[in-house]
This record gives sequence, structure tokens and C-alpha cells, in this order.
Amino acid sequence: MNEQLPELFRKIIILNELGGNMKYVLSFSDADGVRSGKSGWSFGVVQFDLSNNALAAACLRECAFTEDEIHGLITQTIDPKPLEEKLAAHADVVERYDQHQLEGCLDRATELLESNGITPADDTAFLAVADMANQYSPRTVDKLIAHLGTLGQPFKAIDVLDFKLEYTPYGQAHDGDCKRRYMNILKVMQNQ
Repeated sequence: MNEQLPELFRKIIILNELGGNMKYVLSFSDADGVRSGKSGWSFGVVQFDLSNNALAAACLRECAFTEDEIHGLITQTIDPKPLEEKLAAHADVVERYDQHQLEGCLDRATELLESNGITPADDTAFLAVADMANQYSPRTVDKLIAHLGTLGQPFKAIDVLDFKLEYTPYGQAHDGDCKRRYMNILKVMQNQ
């Protein structure tokens, strides 16, 4: 792996998950935007989704959050603002979990592509898969890998975007966000 990829991937995630604004790392945000409880509150560089990422709850436990607080954040039945001070007091823990998630996404992308004999056309294509590993469930990422395997050529980042738009409910409902994420990947890679 290119030794610059972890730092480039971090930059991509900061743009994609935080809009480039680091003030959101140690605060809680609503991933689905409608306080439905579907995603729960999110936090960190990778925007740990409390309802869909077991690492999120583990991180909060290590930050001294109680089970009642964690449950309230998952179900969005408590005000998260008073708890942000506790999150900020454990910034080192959040950073460690963020780093673990970022490395895990890169490792998962590498493992899936290599084990399936799929070659990215370039680092941009590889990082598009890693970004998807951060945003989507493992099952959806597995479907992406199967799809990429049918292309019969090294795949490009645009192939990952096309998969999202055509085959995922999120991509079909939020094509603008998917395109924004794709453009952020291109932007970071062009400025490296």
C-alpha cells in the first residue's frame, strides 16, 4: 500500500463525513438528519453511527458514558449537548477509535480486493472502496466487490459511484450526497 494512503484517506473522510469542519469531531450529529433514531447520534472523524457501529458504543463506554446515556443517544431520546463535554474530555479515546476505524476500512478494502483478484485502476479507485467501507454495511460492500469483479478490467472510482447510484437504496435516494463524496475523493487525490 502506498504509504501516503492512510493520510489521504483521513482527509477524504474529514471532507465526506464532516464537510471539512473538525469542530464536529467531538460533538454529536444526526446522521440521518431527521432524528428518527434510525442512525442514532454520530461522532468522531468517521462519524461513528451509534445505531449501526458496535465500535461507537464501545468508544463511549471507554469515555465513561453510562449505559443509559448510550441508549438515549442511540434512540435519540436524550439531549446530546450536555454529553459533549464528556466526549471532549476523552478526545484521545475518540481519536484512537477513529484511527482504528480508518485503518480497518483500508485493511478491509485491501483484503476484499486481493482475495477476489480485483485490481483498482489507481489509488483513487482503491480509496473509493475504503470510503464505502466506512459508510456502508459489510454486506453492501461485499455486493460492491462482487459487482467490481464482473467488470473484467481494473475498476475506477466512477465504477464505485455508479454502483452506489444504481444498486443501493441510499444512492438512489441521495444521489447528490454520493456524487459529493466522489468529488471529494477526486479533489483530495488531485491535490496530493
